[in-house]
Amino acid sequence: MPKYFFNIVLDGQSTLDGLGQFLSDEDAARAHARHLTMLLADRCRDPMNSFVAVSGMDGRLVFKVAFQPSEPQT
Repeated sequence: MPKYFFNIVLDGQSTLDGLGQFLSDEDAARAHARHLTMLLADRCRDPMNSFVAVSGMDGRLVFKVAFQPSEPQT
């Protein structure tokens, strides 16, 4: 089972994942990354500089998931 690291860049500030998670495949890792963006969406002020960069055990980037602008609350 591959291990993925979910490094979060929120408003240009990065937080590195030092532990990682074992997930069954890249589809599961993408779903987890999308879930992270939804959980953090209300804290995101600059979607152009916010994303989750997912890397593998070798440290290479596997993919990135961008934050979507959150809808203003009325």
